[in-house]
Amino acid sequence: MTTLSPGGLSPAKQALLAQRLRRRAAATTVPPRPPGTPPPLSHAQERLWFLEQYAPGTAAYTVSCTARVTGELDEGALRRAVREVAARHESLRSRFTTAEDGTPRLVIDPEPAPEFLVAAAGTPEEARTLVSAELARPFDLATGPLLRVLLIRLPSDTGAADDHVLMLAAHHAVADGWSWDVVLGELFTLLAGREPEPLPVQYGDYALWQRERTGSAAYRADVDYWRAQLAGVPALELPTDLPRPAEQAFAGAAHGFRLDAELAGAVRALAESLGATPYMVLLAAFQALLGRWSGQSSFAVGSPVSGRGLPELDGLVGMFVNTLALRADLSGDPAFDGLVSRVRETALDAFAHQELPFDQLVGELNVTRDVSRPAVFQVMFALQNYTARPVDAGPLELEWFHADTVASRFDLSLYLHQAAGGGLDGTFVYNTALFEAGTAERMAESLEALLRSAVAAPGTPVSGLEILPEAARARLAALESAAPPAPPEAELLHELVFAQAGRTPGATAVTFGGDRLTYRELAGRARGLAAHLRARGVRPGDRVAVCLEQSAGTAVALLGVLAAGAAYVPLDPEQPAARLAYLVEDAGVRTAITSEGARGALPAGLIEIDPGRVPGGDPPAEAGIGPSDLAYVIYTSGTTGRPKGVAVQHREVVTYLAGVRERFGVEPGASFALPQSLAFDFGVTIFYLALMTGGRLDLLPSRTSARELAEHFRASPADYLKITPSHLAALLAEAGPAELLPRRLLILGGEASSWAWARELAAYEAPGRGRCAVVNHYGPTEATVGITTFAVDPEPPARETTLPIGRPLPGARVRVLDERLRPVPVGVVGELCLGGDRLARGYLGRPALTAERFVPDPDGPPGARLYRTGDLGRWLPDGTLQFLGRRDLQVKIRGYRVELGEVETVLAEFPGVAQAVAELRGDRLVGYLLPVEGGARAPAAEVRAWLRERLPDYMIPARYVWLDHLPLKSHGKVDRAALPDPEDDRPDDGAAFVPPDGPVEEAVAAVWADVLGLARVGALDDFFELGGHSLLAMRVLARLRRIAPERRVTLMDLFTHTTVRETAALLAGDERAREGDGGLLRRLTPARAATAATLVCAPYGGGSAVIYKPLADALPGDWALYSIAVPGHELGEESMPPEEVARRCAEEILTGIEGPVVLYGHCGLGAMITAEIARRLQDSGREVEAVYLGGIFPFARPGGRTARLRDRLDDLRGDQGRINALTAAGLDVSDLSPEELRLIVRNRREGTRAAERYFTRLFEEDGGRLGAPVIAVAGERDPIMEFYQERFREWHVLSPVTACAVLDEAAHFFVKYRAGELAEILTRTHTALASGETAGLERGDGGRTWWLEGVSRETPEALPGTSSGAGSRAEGVPAVEARAAAGIPPRRGATGTPDRHEAAGPRPSMRRFFAVAAGQAVSIIGSALTEFAVPLWIYLTTDSLVDFALFSVLALVPGMIVAPLAGTIVDRSDRRRVMLLGDAGAFGTQLLLGLLLWTGNLQVWHIYPLLVGLSVALAFQRVAYQSAVPQLVPKRFLGHANGVVGMINGVAQLVVPLAAAGLMSLIGLEGILALDVISYAIAIGSLLLIRFPATMALRRRETVAAELVNGLRYSWGNKGFRRMVTFFAVVNLFMAALFLMISPLVLSSGTIADVGRVSFAGGLGVFVGGLVMAVWGGPRVRRFRGQLMFTLTLALSAVVIGARPDLVVVTAGVFGLFLSLTLLNGVYTTIVQVKIPQRYHGRVFALNQLVAFSTLPIGYAVVAPLGTSLLEPLLADGGALADTVGRVIGTGEGRGIGLLYVLLGAAIAACVLVARRRRVLWDFDALVPDALPDDLIGFQALRERGAPVKEDAWTTTRL
Repeated sequence: MTTLSPGGLSPAKQALLAQRLRRRAAATTVPPRPPGTPPPLSHAQERLWFLEQYAPGTAAYTVSCTARVTGELDEGALRRAVREVAARHESLRSRFTTAEDGTPRLVIDPEPAPEFLVAAAGTPEEARTLVSAELARPFDLATGPLLRVLLIRLPSDTGAADDHVLMLAAHHAVADGWSWDVVLGELFTLLAGREPEPLPVQYGDYALWQRERTGSAAYRADVDYWRAQLAGVPALELPTDLPRPAEQAFAGAAHGFRLDAELAGAVRALAESLGATPYMVLLAAFQALLGRWSGQSSFAVGSPVSGRGLPELDGLVGMFVNTLALRADLSGDPAFDGLVSRVRETALDAFAHQELPFDQLVGELNVTRDVSRPAVFQVMFALQNYTARPVDAGPLELEWFHADTVASRFDLSLYLHQAAGGGLDGTFVYNTALFEAGTAERMAESLEALLRSAVAAPGTPVSGLEILPEAARARLAALESAAPPAPPEAELLHELVFAQAGRTPGATAVTFGGDRLTYRELAGRARGLAAHLRARGVRPGDRVAVCLEQSAGTAVALLGVLAAGAAYVPLDPEQPAARLAYLVEDAGVRTAITSEGARGALPAGLIEIDPGRVPGGDPPAEAGIGPSDLAYVIYTSGTTGRPKGVAVQHREVVTYLAGVRERFGVEPGASFALPQSLAFDFGVTIFYLALMTGGRLDLLPSRTSARELAEHFRASPADYLKITPSHLAALLAEAGPAELLPRRLLILGGEASSWAWARELAAYEAPGRGRCAVVNHYGPTEATVGITTFAVDPEPPARETTLPIGRPLPGARVRVLDERLRPVPVGVVGELCLGGDRLARGYLGRPALTAERFVPDPDGPPGARLYRTGDLGRWLPDGTLQFLGRRDLQVKIRGYRVELGEVETVLAEFPGVAQAVAELRGDRLVGYLLPVEGGARAPAAEVRAWLRERLPDYMIPARYVWLDHLPLKSHGKVDRAALPDPEDDRPDDGAAFVPPDGPVEEAVAAVWADVLGLARVGALDDFFELGGHSLLAMRVLARLRRIAPERRVTLMDLFTHTTVRETAALLAGDERAREGDGGLLRRLTPARAATAATLVCAPYGGGSAVIYKPLADALPGDWALYSIAVPGHELGEESMPPEEVARRCAEEILTGIEGPVVLYGHCGLGAMITAEIARRLQDSGREVEAVYLGGIFPFARPGGRTARLRDRLDDLRGDQGRINALTAAGLDVSDLSPEELRLIVRNRREGTRAAERYFTRLFEEDGGRLGAPVIAVAGERDPIMEFYQERFREWHVLSPVTACAVLDEAAHFFVKYRAGELAEILTRTHTALASGETAGLERGDGGRTWWLEGVSRETPEALPGTSSGAGSRAEGVPAVEARAAAGIPPRRGATGTPDRHEAAGPRPSMRRFFAVAAGQAVSIIGSALTEFAVPLWIYLTTDSLVDFALFSVLALVPGMIVAPLAGTIVDRSDRRRVMLLGDAGAFGTQLLLGLLLWTGNLQVWHIYPLLVGLSVALAFQRVAYQSAVPQLVPKRFLGHANGVVGMINGVAQLVVPLAAAGLMSLIGLEGILALDVISYAIAIGSLLLIRFPATMALRRRETVAAELVNGLRYSWGNKGFRRMVTFFAVVNLFMAALFLMISPLVLSSGTIADVGRVSFAGGLGVFVGGLVMAVWGGPRVRRFRGQLMFTLTLALSAVVIGARPDLVVVTAGVFGLFLSLTLLNGVYTTIVQVKIPQRYHGRVFALNQLVAFSTLPIGYAVVAPLGTSLLEPLLADGGALADTVGRVIGTGEGRGIGLLYVLLGAAIAACVLVARRRRVLWDFDALVPDALPDDLIGFQALRERGAPVKEDAWTTTRL
């Protein structure tokens, strides 16, 4: 016996493995039962009895043994021996009866009566047949006997009776495979005249022992183990050759194969090397094979164990074998050796718990029974290695005799056993109801290939193991491609038609109704149109829309566009206008060919050409296009919720047509019928095949009924027809096949078809013309119409339910590949990937999607591509392809491809829907809707009507099911299979049912119910709201004509008379009509009997009218709300200037709204529109009750030439940065498509600018003010509304009365989350102002969630103290102050005096700010010069990196330490005074430093205390200056002021290094210090001369210390952020030294001027990085991976810096270093914006700054000096590394610093690689959820505080 390495197993598992390899001796533990004790059934016997009752008469549970016996065999002696053996073993005398109570009873007959049969056979094959017949004969458990012996005599060569076949068979309830070794041994012992050894126990003793064990602690431990191991294990779904029967069948067959000795030896060697057994390696290979064939990573495989773990059981006959359900775990695509390790662990654990009978396990698991398959596992694996002693046959010779397998208890079983010569013999036993013989053969070949691949490279992932032998691979390669078609006569699509026109000019080319065009006319009109298009500016490569109803002019249009060199974009005029507008915009269409009847569907602004009105002219000049130019762009449904354009070139279409013409054998001059719209590529086949072969093309309306089509075919028969199966089935329901089928060829396509139905069509013989051929045609638009065909043979029966899709067309390639784009075996499911010269160019304007779906062909020539269809399919054994559905959620509905995701996206936007799922059930689309919490469930009619404005008809669900919850799978995805089928009742969710009245209505209702599949239909039910569509309407039409043949009902009548009552009235002669229209105001509240007031709301930039639905729901019952639908805020809409929007809205209010009007506008655009509406209403004499403006204060731009420059710079900013900002502000962008996000960004940008211009104009012009109060609504946490305590008074520019209402804890987008409180504000505040009773609205201590912050009134007669308001917050005449602050003269007659609460002081102004900023800018530049020069002076003076590093530490650390104290002091003190003290401290420090230097007394140690003082002084000065900026400027200019401060700092960083280097050369440090002292004197002087206004300055909500503590608490509590902060803390340790050592490195080989230039490059890197981030905005997804990428580029830049002592190289490296750092920090900012709620940004940034700064001193003071002191000597000339590393990076002075850069760069790169291996970092963006909207955080904060808040308002609408 071989001893295996334990392979790292625990001691317990080593022992268990040893047990597996050798049997252990054990004491007898099964005692004999007391005499007279009836034995029970064992658990296995009980289950087998049950199975026999469930499926009686099956031979599935027969176990047998057949042997060839040579020698003299006495028949009588054998018969007696058999009886003796049966007498010894009570199991062989057992029967199983059923008691009166239905339970099983075991009966042991006292006398043995085995069935003994004798037969003769002429040949071994005859004997095999006899054996098979006996094995197919079932046992009767009740009557017995359950042991059967068959002795067959064979003729001997010598004539003696010495050749026999002996078959032993028994029911599995009394024997197992091991038992036959026992039986044969005892038989031959008895035949030899010896007595077998006595039996210590009987099977009944074992059964009793087993029963007594049930319930014990060991038993429960086993149950617990198996229950955990098999929890949720799915059934194994192997691809079957035949549909699975509803009930499991047991007929079986077998396929034998052999694994040679070399492979078996390699298996044993691999097992030994992995510390496993061959069994484990083979089981792992089998699991890998099953996983690859099924595509599953989890399933169970059964594996038998002998069940004879006790020695006394070895010699017993009985059912001891147990089956272990070993769960396969292929998750994560492990390497094969890793899978073996998994199998080893699973198997050893299973062996430790093998005592639990499988039958008991099934009961304990409470498995849901599926009668179509075995429970728990469906596949068995056994390595048969019975260890009973060999059978001693005495003088007889014994060898096994193979018998045919006739039963299979499982779907598939693999049995392996040792073969002679060291190989392995294998047998696949398969269920013949599921598999054919060829599949078992291919599986055996696949297993061998996989095993060879695995033992050759055990480290290969399971997905990479080879499962195709070379012969199978070669056969697949032959199947995948067809020979190219014959070369076409022309290379361009239109030239094919024009060439035909030259051959048959007078033949009819196109017909439509009564219109006919000959080929000459068609070509002439097409060329004329082409010339006209060229004259109107169409150029080669342009895309021209063709939007026409079906007509002969359609053919002219398509060919005319092609002849002009352009590509046509076909559009269906029946689609929604918004969708068409999107298609036009996306395709870049400028010119459209349309007609009077279709042009209304198109957006404005296009050059429109009517093909019927094009004047004649000369043919156009050659367009100069070739086969690679575009022919057309067809739009298909898109997964993002928006269609995508497939761009197809001439070459591909021409190749397709050549191939399909060849495959179909199209006859010239035939007739073709085309009843589909050419807006989809379905019609390309018929359209061009007809016109390139001289045929007649009959264009038919797409809604032609069956009768109308039959009438047409009677008058004008068609030879060729292409149609979708569902369309044809609908037509055939009302007309016979003889009337509808073409004469030659029917082409089915667009969706899957029933094989049986297609056979019936192919077999149908029409009277007088015989059969027409039927072909199934498959292919997506991306592969140019179609790529495979399958000719339907009417003779053989259908083998599958779905029609195969056949073989590739000439010139096409079809592959079935796995996820790694490797071919899969015949019969295995994979993805259909298409290739050849047939693929479209790609998706128009979507390079990323094109690259994702059009991939390189790994096995094709260079440049070859494959299109990944997402369709699932497989090769059938006969070489045809079978389509098996979609990998994703794309389906075909009525021939149209539909992405379920697109439908779900739109459904989820319906108000009141929290989540939506779309699913195809049968042939109908069903929408499953999950309502928002507490939300109403809208009737189906309302949902459908809403969808009709947004989706084409075929994408609208026919049924709707509201659910309480969505069924989910264990991994969290929707369990689509568990979604309930819609009921057959009326799908209108409770709408009143009105029974049909009278026989006509009842007849119509009955027709509708039958066609729609409903139980009943009411008189007022709408056909289309019940799920009807155009195809079903045609069926209704035919039925109605039978009811009322005298009435000519048309299809259009059904579309205009959609209820049962209307249709019935139509049948009686009555007709009706409906109409309606609307404007910009959309009412969101229901109609009221009486309205107290009307609220008109304007949305923020990019917002739709529906954002106010929560507010509408929250308003009092007597209020109405109208929301403004701003044109351009939806995709496809043309925008309108805001002033025009305001004018039209004012007109609609004046003409359509009576009673009091209140206005509300949100953010910049909304506030502007609202203000302008109010002014226009006032000018028209209509009073407005109040104007509420939320989320905005008036903002303006300072005058001057820089305004346009700022706009241009703003235009450079990318959309992503703005999207990140919107996310941070709380806008939920998760459900928005990229197009919608771009639209919102564009609208917000344009709206903000328009509002800025508008408010600037208000401040500059005296345009009159409103009589209504203007009330600001502020979110208390909204950064835009900062300083709301005083800024609300700025609205005096609009009104003499202003006020401010504040929503506690609210952020910017409170409209959605705080609708209830907003409703209170909008309905109560202005009435309180009017009555003067505002005290009840003040903040107080009553737990209010909103309050009135203040009121300000300005009147011409204002006196001191006359302002009134809420509490002490009132203030008078701020408008005068505001205008004066901007340098604008006061309005005439507007006077006022500050009230008692206003402190004296100057007004804010930009002049005042610029004066202070100029002084501070001078001091900042002076400090920057000194900070650059002093460390260089220290280094040049001391030549000590330690001193140099110590300077850097002291310049940084003290300021960092006192920063929290500085912030606290500044918040509580006069900013001007703190700035003066800070400037004075810095002035004194620099002056003292200068005096020491100028007098020659300066020593290095003097610098250190001075640096500490300077660092502290600058910390106070900078904090105070930042806080004072809002105090100095009019706050409407605050954004511009902050931009000026940032620009000054940027200029200092960029320019100072160059200037400092030059000044060091000219005037030295002495001169620079003098300049610095002068700069601080200027700063101090300006502060002494300029008084600060007594207005609000910047004040922190939290102290710096609190920010740090809370930031640490917030970040450390988040695992992902904790790991990220830790990662960058480690990186900063290495990074700090990189920035410190730049100057010493440059000075080692350069001058101070060189230092300046290199530092300038660093500043330039910062500038470029900032510009890149502004334009780019950072990555949209996987942001942390972007950070890692820039960290890696930073590391590479460090390596570049140290690589060579070359100034150019160093400069480039420094540029890259600073560029990478800037981009890294920019991406970090976007992570914080997206992942952290806005209110916590300050905390997280403070923590990040603390971590960064705290690691800098370590890098400065330790890494840099220590590293260089160690490395410099090593790279000196003659140093230890001079001849190795020095040869690469150089030697001499400074090269040690260079090596340090290389090492630090390598260390940072190593950190990145470690992060790549840590999932919590690498998948940071997926693992760390995006931040909740800040308003939602605020809402939750209020709820946690116990504030009275409601959430039902905002959960009803997704904004």
